[in-house]
Amino acid sequence: MVTQIMTVAPLRFFLCFAFSASMLGQDGARWWRHVEFLADDKLEGRNTGSPGHKKAADYVAAQFERAGLKPAGVDGYIQPVKFATRAINEHGSSVLLTRAGKTVPLKLGEEVVIGLRIDPASRVEAAMVFVGYGLRVPEQSFDDFAGLDVRGKVVVHLTGAPAGMPGALSSHYQSAGERAANLKRLGAVGTITIPNPKQMDIPWSRSSLARLAPAMSLADPTLDEGGGMKVALTLNPAFADKLFEGSGHTFAEILEAANSGKPLPHFALPSTLKAKVAVARGVVESQNVAAVYPGTDAVMKKQYVVMSAH
Repeated sequence: MVTQIMTVAPLRFFLCFAFSASMLGQDGARWWRHVEFLADDKLEGRNTGSPGHKKAADYVAAQFERAGLKPAGVDGYIQPVKFATRAINEHGSSVLLTRAGKTVPLKLGEEVVIGLRIDPASRVEAAMVFVGYGLRVPEQSFDDFAGLDVRGKVVVHLTGAPAGMPGALSSHYQSAGERAANLKRLGAVGTITIPNPKQMDIPWSRSSLARLAPAMSLADPTLDEGGGMKVALTLNPAFADKLFEGSGHTFAEILEAANSGKPLPHFALPSTLKAKVAVARGVVESQNVAAVYPGTDAVMKKQYVVMSAH
């Protein structure tokens, strides 16, 4: 080896062992024993912050030590990481649309899901505006927000991107961090995402089951990508016309435009969103495992190749 190898394993990995197996000459049978241990039911899925995860981290650390790797964590090979956890209490939560004195409730789970990737406010009442795909892509001179005032409002958008937009740019600007940063600059307070049915790999009836699982984010507030957002909802496309009623537009019209590569309209929605969100919050500590495999070249050993696995 001519350079030092920095290996970090956040425990849903196997890549580190594939790497160390080839690097240190371990045969397939020994590699498979690692897989068997880490996939064993005794580790109970190795959920972040769980005792099973800690057992897996200790196992990886022991294997790194056995392989002669140098520890690079703050406690030997272990690098503790704190996460803030959030779990929805649907009994204390609700999502309503109000329009012309009429209240339309949205059924949690069946019609709408309250997202906990952000830390939501307990109550939100805001106007809504449909913003197409909700993207701003300077490299393509594309801006769904041009001429729109979304300050203090909830933006509603369809998943996907305009036809012909390069995949790398599309993926980048659809990422949660980029969306949140743009919406924060514009002063929006929340989002409602409507999946395009043609792009739904998992049906709503299955994907919505995950809504009750706790969400996690790094406990360090300076790393909070969703700062400033008060609510994040995902709407079942089968009920999307509840949002568009009275707007002069239909969800079928929007889907037809999207699926045929036409520009999407942008318009204010006549309803006001009222959301009440009850969340159980906590903190858990998880473990990364970090190690260094030193290089041998006198000059290049001062350089590092970082390998991570998940």
